[in-house]
Amino acid sequence: MSGNARYARIIALVVVMGLLLVSATALLAQDADAQPAEQPSPGPLKIGMVDLDLVSEQYQELVEKQNELRDWVQKWANYLDELKSYVFLSEQNFAEIAQILEAPKETWTEAQKTREEELRKVSEQKEKRFLDLQAKPDRTPEEDDEFNTLVENFSSRREDITKRAAAIEQEYLNKRSEAQLALLSSVRDIIIRLAEQQQYDLVVDSAMVFYSSNRITDLTPVIIQELNKPAGD
Repeated sequence: MSGNARYARIIALVVVMGLLLVSATALLAQDADAQPAEQPSPGPLKIGMVDLDLVSEQYQELVEKQNELRDWVQKWANYLDELKSYVFLSEQNFAEIAQILEAPKETWTEAQKTREEELRKVSEQKEKRFLDLQAKPDRTPEEDDEFNTLVENFSSRREDITKRAAAIEQEYLNKRSEAQLALLSSVRDIIIRLAEQQQYDLVVDSAMVFYSSNRITDLTPVIIQELNKPAGD
Protein backbone atom coordinates (compact mmCIF):
# COMPACT_ATOMS: atom_id res chain seq x y z
CA MET A 1 0.00 0.00 0.00
CA SER A 2 1.33 3.45 -0.94
CA GLY A 3 2.03 6.07 1.68
CA ASN A 4 -0.76 8.27 0.42
CA ALA A 5 -3.34 5.51 0.72
CA ARG A 6 -2.21 4.61 4.23
CA TYR A 7 -2.38 8.25 5.25
CA ALA A 8 -5.90 8.58 3.84
CA ARG A 9 -7.11 5.57 5.81
CA ILE A 10 -5.69 6.94 9.06
CA ILE A 11 -7.45 10.25 8.46
CA ALA A 12 -10.76 8.47 7.83
CA LEU A 13 -10.40 6.38 11.01
CA VAL A 14 -9.74 9.47 13.11
CA VAL A 15 -12.82 11.16 11.67
CA VAL A 16 -15.03 8.10 12.42
CA MET A 17 -13.72 7.87 16.01
CA GLY A 18 -14.40 11.55 16.48
CA LEU A 19 -17.98 11.15 15.29
CA LEU A 20 -18.55 8.17 17.62
CA LEU A 21 -17.18 10.15 20.57
CA VAL A 22 -19.47 13.06 19.81
CA SER A 23 -22.51 10.73 19.56
CA ALA A 24 -21.70 9.00 22.86
CA THR A 25 -21.29 12.37 24.60
CA ALA A 26 -24.66 13.53 23.27
CA LEU A 27 -26.37 10.32 24.47
CA LEU A 28 -24.91 10.66 27.96
CA ALA A 29 -26.08 14.26 28.10
CA GLN A 30 -29.60 13.18 27.13
CA ASP A 31 -29.65 10.45 29.82
CA ALA A 32 -28.55 12.97 32.41
CA ASP A 33 -31.37 15.33 31.41
CA ALA A 34 -33.91 12.47 31.59
CA GLN A 35 -32.98 11.48 35.17
CA PRO A 36 -35.04 13.25 37.88
CA ALA A 37 -33.22 15.53 40.22
CA GLU A 38 -32.09 13.79 43.37
CA GLN A 39 -34.70 14.22 46.12
CA PRO A 40 -33.59 15.15 49.62
CA SER A 41 -33.87 12.22 52.05
CA PRO A 42 -37.02 12.41 54.24
CA GLY A 43 -36.72 13.09 57.94
CA PRO A 44 -37.89 10.69 60.69
CA LEU A 45 -41.57 9.76 60.75
CA LYS A 46 -43.78 11.65 63.18
CA ILE A 47 -45.87 9.02 64.96
CA GLY A 48 -48.69 9.34 67.47
CA MET A 49 -50.45 6.73 69.60
CA VAL A 50 -53.95 6.49 71.11
CA ASP A 51 -55.19 4.25 73.94
CA LEU A 52 -58.72 3.47 72.76
CA ASP A 53 -59.54 1.52 75.93
CA LEU A 54 -58.81 4.57 78.05
CA VAL A 55 -60.74 6.75 75.62
CA SER A 56 -63.76 4.43 76.01
CA GLU A 57 -63.56 4.68 79.81
CA GLN A 58 -63.34 8.48 79.89
CA TYR A 59 -65.52 9.51 76.94
CA GLN A 60 -68.47 10.94 78.87
CA GLU A 61 -71.07 10.52 76.14
CA LEU A 62 -70.11 6.88 75.69
CA VAL A 63 -70.19 6.29 79.46
CA GLU A 64 -73.71 7.73 79.57
CA LYS A 65 -74.81 5.52 76.69
CA GLN A 66 -73.32 2.48 78.40
CA ASN A 67 -75.21 3.32 81.59
CA GLU A 68 -78.42 3.69 79.61
CA LEU A 69 -77.74 0.38 77.91
CA ARG A 70 -77.10 -1.28 81.28
CA ASP A 71 -80.46 -0.01 82.55
CA TRP A 72 -82.09 -1.25 79.35
CA VAL A 73 -80.62 -4.73 79.82
CA GLN A 74 -81.77 -4.83 83.45
CA LYS A 75 -85.29 -3.83 82.44
CA TRP A 76 -85.59 -6.68 79.94
CA ALA A 77 -83.94 -9.18 82.28
CA ASN A 78 -86.68 -8.38 84.81
CA TYR A 79 -89.25 -8.77 82.04
CA LEU A 80 -88.03 -12.27 81.19
CA ASP A 81 -88.07 -13.24 84.86
CA GLU A 82 -91.69 -12.07 85.19
CA LEU A 83 -92.73 -14.10 82.16
CA LYS A 84 -91.68 -17.26 83.99
CA SER A 85 -94.71 -16.81 86.27
CA TYR A 86 -97.05 -17.42 83.32
CA VAL A 87 -95.53 -20.53 81.71
CA PHE A 88 -98.69 -22.61 82.10
CA LEU A 89 -100.86 -20.25 80.04
CA SER A 90 -102.06 -21.02 76.55
CA GLU A 91 -100.18 -19.51 73.61
CA GLN A 92 -102.81 -16.80 73.13
CA ASN A 93 -102.96 -15.84 76.80
CA PHE A 94 -99.19 -15.88 77.09
CA ALA A 95 -98.85 -13.50 74.12
CA GLU A 96 -101.38 -11.20 75.81
CA ILE A 97 -99.57 -11.08 79.14
CA ALA A 98 -96.22 -10.66 77.40
CA GLN A 99 -97.54 -7.52 75.74
CA ILE A 100 -98.92 -6.17 79.01
CA LEU A 101 -95.61 -6.73 80.82
CA GLU A 102 -93.67 -4.80 78.18
CA ALA A 103 -95.13 -1.56 79.53
CA PRO A 104 -94.01 -0.15 82.91
CA LYS A 105 -96.48 -1.15 85.63
CA GLU A 106 -97.04 2.48 86.63
CA THR A 107 -98.56 3.07 83.18
CA TRP A 108 -101.00 0.15 83.29
CA THR A 109 -104.69 0.90 82.94
CA GLU A 110 -107.18 -0.61 85.37
CA ALA A 111 -108.22 -3.08 82.69
CA GLN A 112 -104.60 -4.20 82.25
CA LYS A 113 -104.14 -4.61 86.00
CA THR A 114 -107.29 -6.71 86.22
CA ARG A 115 -106.34 -8.85 83.25
CA GLU A 116 -102.81 -9.43 84.57
CA GLU A 117 -104.22 -10.66 87.87
CA GLU A 118 -106.65 -13.00 86.09
CA LEU A 119 -103.95 -14.55 83.91
CA ARG A 120 -101.59 -14.93 86.86
CA LYS A 121 -104.24 -16.87 88.80
CA VAL A 122 -104.93 -19.11 85.79
CA SER A 123 -101.24 -19.94 85.45
CA GLU A 124 -100.86 -20.56 89.19
CA GLN A 125 -103.89 -22.92 89.22
CA LYS A 126 -102.51 -24.89 86.27
CA GLU A 127 -99.09 -25.07 87.90
CA LYS A 128 -100.63 -26.44 91.10
CA ARG A 129 -102.54 -29.03 89.09
CA PHE A 130 -99.34 -29.98 87.27
CA LEU A 131 -97.46 -30.50 90.54
CA ASP A 132 -100.31 -32.56 92.00
CA LEU A 133 -100.42 -34.83 88.97
CA GLN A 134 -96.66 -35.08 88.86
CA ALA A 135 -96.59 -36.33 92.46
CA LYS A 136 -99.39 -38.85 91.87
CA PRO A 137 -97.93 -42.31 91.16
CA ASP A 138 -101.09 -43.95 89.80
CA ARG A 139 -102.65 -41.45 87.42
CA THR A 140 -105.71 -42.47 85.44
CA PRO A 141 -105.56 -42.33 81.62
CA GLU A 142 -107.51 -39.06 81.73
CA GLU A 143 -105.09 -37.65 84.29
CA ASP A 144 -102.14 -38.77 82.15
CA ASP A 145 -103.58 -36.90 79.17
CA GLU A 146 -104.12 -33.81 81.32
CA PHE A 147 -100.61 -34.05 82.72
CA ASN A 148 -99.03 -34.46 79.26
CA THR A 149 -100.98 -31.46 78.00
CA LEU A 150 -99.69 -29.36 80.87
CA VAL A 151 -96.11 -30.55 80.18
CA GLU A 152 -96.40 -29.66 76.49
CA ASN A 153 -97.87 -26.29 77.37
CA PHE A 154 -95.07 -25.60 79.85
CA SER A 155 -92.36 -26.61 77.32
CA SER A 156 -93.87 -24.41 74.60
CA ARG A 157 -93.97 -21.35 76.88
CA ARG A 158 -90.35 -21.94 77.91
CA GLU A 159 -89.43 -21.99 74.23
CA ASP A 160 -91.32 -18.73 73.77
CA ILE A 161 -89.29 -17.15 76.57
CA THR A 162 -86.04 -18.46 75.06
CA LYS A 163 -86.92 -16.91 71.69
CA ARG A 164 -87.76 -13.59 73.31
CA ALA A 165 -84.48 -13.70 75.24
CA ALA A 166 -82.55 -14.32 72.00
CA ALA A 167 -84.29 -11.37 70.31
CA ILE A 168 -83.50 -9.11 73.28
CA GLU A 169 -79.87 -10.23 73.26
CA GLN A 170 -79.56 -9.47 69.54
CA GLU A 171 -81.07 -6.02 70.05
CA TYR A 172 -78.58 -5.42 72.86
CA LEU A 173 -75.66 -6.41 70.62
CA ASN A 174 -76.92 -4.06 67.92
CA LYS A 175 -77.23 -1.16 70.36
CA ARG A 176 -73.76 -1.81 71.78
CA SER A 177 -72.28 -2.02 68.29
CA GLU A 178 -73.90 1.30 67.33
CA ALA A 179 -72.39 2.97 70.41
CA GLN A 180 -68.94 1.58 69.67
CA LEU A 181 -69.10 2.58 66.00
CA ALA A 182 -70.15 6.10 67.00
CA LEU A 183 -67.12 6.28 69.30
CA LEU A 184 -64.74 5.06 66.63
CA SER A 185 -66.18 7.51 64.11
CA SER A 186 -65.74 10.44 66.50
CA VAL A 187 -62.21 9.37 67.44
CA ARG A 188 -61.23 8.85 63.81
CA ASP A 189 -62.44 12.31 62.82
CA ILE A 190 -60.50 13.95 65.65
CA ILE A 191 -57.34 11.93 64.92
CA ILE A 192 -57.42 12.85 61.23
CA ARG A 193 -57.90 16.53 62.06
CA LEU A 194 -55.06 16.56 64.61
CA ALA A 195 -52.77 14.56 62.33
CA GLU A 196 -53.30 17.01 59.49
CA GLN A 197 -52.89 20.07 61.71
CA GLN A 198 -49.75 18.79 63.46
CA GLN A 199 -48.37 16.88 60.44
CA TYR A 200 -48.31 13.37 61.88
CA ASP A 201 -47.31 10.64 59.44
CA LEU A 202 -48.91 7.80 61.39
CA VAL A 203 -51.29 7.36 64.36
CA VAL A 204 -51.77 3.87 65.84
CA ASP A 205 -53.85 2.13 68.51
CA SER A 206 -51.64 1.37 71.52
CA ALA A 207 -53.36 -2.02 71.92
CA MET A 208 -51.64 -3.13 68.70
CA VAL A 209 -48.17 -1.94 69.73
CA PHE A 210 -45.72 -4.19 71.60
CA TYR A 211 -43.15 -1.48 72.21
CA SER A 212 -42.77 2.25 71.77
CA SER A 213 -40.05 4.68 72.80
CA ASN A 214 -40.65 7.98 74.56
CA ARG A 215 -40.29 9.67 71.19
CA ILE A 216 -43.79 8.47 70.25
CA THR A 217 -46.42 11.06 71.21
CA ASP A 218 -49.39 9.87 73.27
CA LEU A 219 -52.42 11.65 71.81
CA THR A 220 -54.90 10.01 74.21
CA PRO A 221 -55.35 13.02 76.57
CA VAL A 222 -55.94 15.35 73.63
CA ILE A 223 -58.47 12.95 72.08
CA ILE A 224 -60.39 12.63 75.38
CA GLN A 225 -60.39 16.39 75.85
CA GLU A 226 -61.74 16.94 72.34
CA LEU A 227 -64.43 14.25 72.75
CA ASN A 228 -65.66 15.70 76.06
CA LYS A 229 -65.63 19.28 74.84
CA PRO A 230 -69.12 20.82 75.14
CA ALA A 231 -71.00 21.18 71.88
CA GLY A 232 -70.37 24.50 70.19
CA ASP A 233 -66.91 25.05 71.70
